[in-house]
Amino acid sequence: MKRAIPLLALLALAGCETVPEAGAGRCDTKGIQRFIGALGTKDVGRILLKRSGAKTIRWLAPGTAATMDYRQDRLNVRVDGRNFITGLDCG
Repeated sequence: MKRAIPLLALLALAGCETVPEAGAGRCDTKGIQRFIGALGTKDVGRILLKRSGAKTIRWLAPGTAATMDYRQDRLNVRVDGRNFITGLDCG
């Protein structure tokens, strides 16, 4: 049962998109790569959106289905099974 809590937290974030408080619209991950290894939380997501300039964020957990459309205003945050960020890219 110990694994259920992290999994539920991961499922809550996986695949959801949110509108940021700030963001110009065009995603750029150059200034946020240092967040790889950080725990993926809502607060971290807000920071990532603001610093990347993206309008939306998509959390991608292992095995999560995702559309293949490219959106220059979307930040993809890849997380592992414990909800730690493993990768950041635009699209």
